Formats: sequence, structure tokens, C-alpha cells
Amino acid sequence: MSSLRFALRQLVKSPGFTITAVASFALGIGLVATQFSLIDAVLLRNMPLPDVGKLYHIGWQLPKTSEPERWDVLPHRDYLLLRERQTHFESLAATQWLGLNLSGTGRVPSRHTGSLTTANLLETVRMQPMLGRWFTAEEDRPGQPLFIILSHTLWQEAFGGLPAVLGSQVNINGEPGTIIGIMPPKFAFPGSAELWINLRAIPADPRERLVDRVEVFGRLKPEATPELAKVELDGLAASFAKLWPETNAGYDRANLQTVVQAYSGGGARPMLFLMLAMTLFILALACVNVATMLLGRATLRTRELAVRAAVGATRGHLIFQLLLESLLLAILGCLGGLLVAQTGVDFLQGYLVTQRTVPEWMEFRLDERVLAVAVISTLLAGILAGIVPAWQCSHVDVNTALKDVGRGSSGAGAGRLTRWLVSAQIAFATMLLVAAGVMSLTVYEARLVNLRYNPDKLLTGRIELQEGTQPTPEARARFYRRLLERLQAEPGVEAVAVSSRNFIGPGVPTQIETEGSTFANVNERPVAWLEVVSSDFFRLISVKPVSGRLFDNREQTITEERSVIINDSFARRFFPRQDPLGRRFRTNQTQEKWVTVIGVVPDLQMQGTFDEPGRNEAGFYLAQDQMGWGWLDLFIRTKADALQLVDPMRRAIAEIDPNQPIHSVGTLASQTAQALRGFTILGILAAVFALISLFLGAIGVYGVTTQAVNRRTREFGVRMALGSTVGQLLRLVLRQGGQQIALGLAIGLVGGFLLTRPLEQVFGSSMTNNPLIYVGVAVTISAIGLLALWLPARRAAKVDPNTALRAE
Repeated sequence: MSSLRFALRQLVKSPGFTITAVASFALGIGLVATQFSLIDAVLLRNMPLPDVGKLYHIGWQLPKTSEPERWDVLPHRDYLLLRERQTHFESLAATQWLGLNLSGTGRVPSRHTGSLTTANLLETVRMQPMLGRWFTAEEDRPGQPLFIILSHTLWQEAFGGLPAVLGSQVNINGEPGTIIGIMPPKFAFPGSAELWINLRAIPADPRERLVDRVEVFGRLKPEATPELAKVELDGLAASFAKLWPETNAGYDRANLQTVVQAYSGGGARPMLFLMLAMTLFILALACVNVATMLLGRATLRTRELAVRAAVGATRGHLIFQLLLESLLLAILGCLGGLLVAQTGVDFLQGYLVTQRTVPEWMEFRLDERVLAVAVISTLLAGILAGIVPAWQCSHVDVNTALKDVGRGSSGAGAGRLTRWLVSAQIAFATMLLVAAGVMSLTVYEARLVNLRYNPDKLLTGRIELQEGTQPTPEARARFYRRLLERLQAEPGVEAVAVSSRNFIGPGVPTQIETEGSTFANVNERPVAWLEVVSSDFFRLISVKPVSGRLFDNREQTITEERSVIINDSFARRFFPRQDPLGRRFRTNQTQEKWVTVIGVVPDLQMQGTFDEPGRNEAGFYLAQDQMGWGWLDLFIRTKADALQLVDPMRRAIAEIDPNQPIHSVGTLASQTAQALRGFTILGILAAVFALISLFLGAIGVYGVTTQAVNRRTREFGVRMALGSTVGQLLRLVLRQGGQQIALGLAIGLVGGFLLTRPLEQVFGSSMTNNPLIYVGVAVTISAIGLLALWLPARRAAKVDPNTALRAE
């Protein structure tokens, strides 16, 4: 207690030092706690399901890859045979994701995320409806009526939370169904389902891999292990590949993951762990800063430490006393860090959960695990920041220190160690800035992708025609022709079109076979991106053909002879050194009928905004009037405010089909921001980390230089008395400090390059290796570092020589 009281008095005596050190710890500990809460919610915390650790997701591993997130769903036929032959799972349930149009008498049509499921889903996940019941195995057979179970959120928002909704009739995709159950709050399995209906699937034709594809979930038996289950599933996958080689060739391995792994993070994992590494480096930078300040402060306390040693204090007691002061600073920093973390967690909760960017079962909070991480970080930070200064200062020479009138000139011999700490500060700050630069620039570039289309003047919305209301391709093509004609006549409309791609995500990956090439089976065909568009699509985005022509009246009927437009990358890849016009290829999307190339257009980022520009961009366009697709995005280019066309757009759809909803309505700018919400939050955090890194790095260098200059006041006085100029003294300090900055900068640039390697698989090498990032970081760090050196050096160089010589 005596040591504790003394440590508290020491901190109170130096409020400036204490506040700076506590603030450094608070930033470091707070950011670590915030980032861990993000990783805990997305990657570590289980779904709120009973015994969820035994619940697994089963898929087929994509050919030629072992990456766990690269899996494919199963044909319903595979699921049925798998359910019969496997022995390691208590039960296997299947679901099929589907966008569902909800309508009914007196209801405004709305679109929701739904899941067609087998009757044993709740048996597999071990949940029960809050109200009503689930459908039975008999009700899941072909020919049975439609039964509907609502999520708690949809029940509250669309039906007012009334229990009387049970037994009522609504339409799902034009088919009448009965609401029979309400699920408990936060149940949205799998993913973000808002309602569930009975699958009633007929086993698919083995020749049609795209028919009735399902996701499979299984509950492992108590005595089974995932390793043995994986071996059995691999064997079954290989046997299915031999049984149906025309569709399953290459799909000879299973993908087995817990549902938490399958539905939490995915491709975002490298970014999340990079962010955690960045926060740990910020905490390390804070520790180095505090260690530097403690070292400088201990140097000024050399005489005090010598007196304590002279009257009997042991070396261990001196180390304990200095470590105690460091731990007190860390504890105070932890209290401030929890305030920082609470602010960060509230931001994550509002930005991600409330906006439904992530499933509602994910929750960001300061729970006992996050608090444990904060406490552990506090203890480590306090020890790491205090151990080096405490050990260095415990070596004090009592006789020399007591006879030294130049307070701290003999000091603790901290000059060389302090210079190394400066290099460490610069290295940490540089690494963090490189990582933050990569992430921030990536988000910025993704936002710029759609600027070529003037996103504020482009209104967009998603329409999903269903077979229940528009059963044939001809009917769907007719619906969109009528809609486009109706909207084109609206005042203020410049152009209107539909497309299967919303300019943000990728096109449809489609296997193709050019005329003259042959493949043993369909799965060996190369893949290109497909986009189905209306004839005015390229006029809407002001794109002219590189060669050939665009779609026109000749592509207004559904026939076996279809036209296709390819992009530059497609032409270079599949028709190198040839004129592509008039060439033919076929795909399963055209029922293996040949399509003829009529034009070539520039590359338009068909691989999506999240992929690297220029990589894997080969794609082609088919005419909607010849395809009759139902799920398309509507685009309206306006002369004035695009949002003024929202009501006319809804009225036009209602005139054609009053039960057809449109969703995701907004400008292209707002839709891009929504799609990038998850990446944007990481970009914001990266920018915050960068600013904090610059702040801590600058404060650290400034503090070290100030202490070093103060210790050399008499030396500067002697130099000036002997004729040195102010400029010479400035150059001396800048040269010596600049060497440490250059060393730290070199180490930091290399470290930043290594730190961002995991992001190559997400953003590609051209973004992570962008030289502008490294040049910008080097210039920024050099400028701030030199400024932090120049300020104290300039102040010392202006001291009068007589004053400096009398200073001690």
C-alpha cells in the first residue's frame, strides 16, 4: 500500500505526463476491445441454437480448390441419396434460398428473403415455433398445399404481431398459402430468412445440375467426429461423380464446416484478422510511446532512485515501484479504453445490425469475453511499457548519481535505447498506415466504379417475377416490354432498361463452349460472366460498340437463333487474333443452342465491384426479349431528381400486375453505398487507425526528441559559445533523428507489405501492391517525423548560450 500511494503521488505530480500516457493506453486498449467484439460477433460467437457445435453445413467442394469458403450447393437428387447412405449424422435437412413475393387481399405487395425447407429442419436445428406449428413430413411431399412460417421480425413488421394471423391466407409468388407458425426472436436460419415454406421438391433430372439445388445441414451424432464424417462424405461425393459424370465430374470432395464457419465472415476473414493485427500494433505503438516517456521520466528521477537505493531499497523493489506506476497508467487507460470500446460497439450495432447488413442474431456488445480481452491487454500493456524502463533504471550507479550535479546527465544510460524506441515507433506507425491505406483505397475505388453511370441520376430497383404469376419466358418478356414502354413515356425520363446485374455484383458465371472446341463433360468448360439486358441497356449507360452492332428490333422474339454481344476480354480470351463477329458458342443458359456474336463492347466490370479491375472480366450479353428472364434490375436515367420517379415507377408496375412488388429502390449511388456497407465500416476503422497511428507516432517522436534535447542543453550552449549557428544545431538534431526515422520507415514499409499479403485473395495484387500507397506513407511519415524533430530542436537552438551554460 505504501508503494501504491507513492506511485499515485508520482502520477498526480506530473499531470501532463499522466494524461498523455493514459490517453495512449486508452486508444490502444479501446481499439483492441472494439475490434475483438467485431470478430467475436462475426466469427467466434455461435448462433443462438441449442448445441450448435454439432450442427454442420454440407456442400460439394468446388473443383481445383481447397479453400473452405469455395463450396457449391447440392442438387436435390444428391441430397436424397446422401441422406440414405450417410451414417454419421442424426438427420440431414435441406433448404433452398429464394426471394419470395408476399401479397394478398388488402396488402401492399412486398418482397422478402425466404427459405424452402424440408420438414425435418427444426428437428435438425432443435428449435420450435413460438406460436403455432411447423409443417409435417406429409405436408412436404409434392402436390401438397403451401404452408408458411413467419420470422418474429416479419410477424411484427408486416402483421402487427397479432396471434390471429395464424390460419390466415396470403399469396407467396402468386400461390395461395396458409400461415401456420411464428418463430422465436432472432431465429433466421439459415442466413437471414424472414419466412419458411415447405420445399415439396421433386427429385431433379440428373442432366439438370441447376434444378432444385439445396443447401444441406446435418447434426452430427454424439459418438461421431467431423474427421470421420468428412472421410465418408468424400467417398460419397466421389461415388456420385462416377454415377453422374455428366453433371458431377470434378465434384468429388465434400465441404464440411460448422454453420458458424459457413455463415460467419467468409471472404471477410482476412480483413477482420488484418484489422485485429492493426489494433494490436496500435496497442504496441502505445506501449512503446509510454515506455519512452517512462524512460525519459526515470532518467530525470535518477537522483531520487539513487537515494532510495542508498537507504536500502533493493533492485527488485525499484523495479516493482516503476512497474507499479506503469500498471496504474494502464489501468486508468483501460477505464478510458472501455469508453472508447463502448462507443465503437454502439457504432457497429447501429451501422451493421440495425441496418440489417448482417443477420440479426449477430450482436455487438461488451460482454465478459470482450472485457477479458481488455483486462489481458491492460496487464500486458502495463508490463511491456514498464519493464524496459524499470530494468534500465534499476542499474543506477549510486555514487555517480549522487555526485552528478547535471541532473540526468549520467541518467540511466538511456540514449541508445531511446533511439531504438524512436525507430520502433516509426516502424509500427508505417505498418499501420500501409494496411490502412490499402483498405481505405480499396473502399474508395469500389465506390468510384459506378461514377461512370452518373449514379445520382440513375434510379434502380429489383423486380423478381415468379412462375406463379408469369409462368413462361414469353410472359416475362412481355411484362418487361410493357413496363419499359410505360416508363419511357414518363416526363423527365431519358432512358430506361433492365439488366440481370445491378452494376455492383458480378454477372452470372456461365460455362461456355465455342464452336470447334470439345469437352468430355460440361464441368470442364471455361467460365465467363453472363448479363441479360434489354435492347436499350447500352444507350442507358452511353456505351458504343467497339465493333459490330448492339441489340435492336431483330432481337425482340424468343427463337432458337439468338444473338450475343461480347466484351473485349471475351474476344481476346476465346477468339484471339480473330474477328469475333459471326462466331458462335453455346451455354446451358441457352439450352445448349448456338448463339452468334453480333457486336463487341468495352469491358464494364462484369466481375463486380469487389473484384480486381482487369482480372477475370470476360463476359457476354444476351437479349432479355430472347431470354424471358424474371429476376432483373430496373434502371431509369433521369434528367432531374431520380427519386421523383419512384411513385410513377410503382404505379406503372401495379398497372401491369398489382401483386408484383419492386424492392431495393434507390439511386445507384445509394445502392452502391448499401452494398459496400460492410467494407465501408472496415475502411472507416482503417482510417481511424491511421489517424491514431499518426498521432501516437508524432507524439512519441516529439516526446523523445524533447527529452533528448533537454538533456543536451549544456552541450548546445557550449557549441553555440564556440561559434555554432542555429542552422548547424538544427541540422545536427535532424540528421541524428532522421537516421532513426529512416530506419523505422524502411522496417515499417517491409512489415506493411507482409501484413497486407492476406488481402491479395480479396482485392488482388494490383491494389495491395499499389506503389502510390507506399510512396504516400513514406512521404507522410517523413514529413511528420521531421516536424516532430524540428519543433524541439528549433526551441533549443534559440536558447541564449549563457542561459544554457547556467541551466544545470
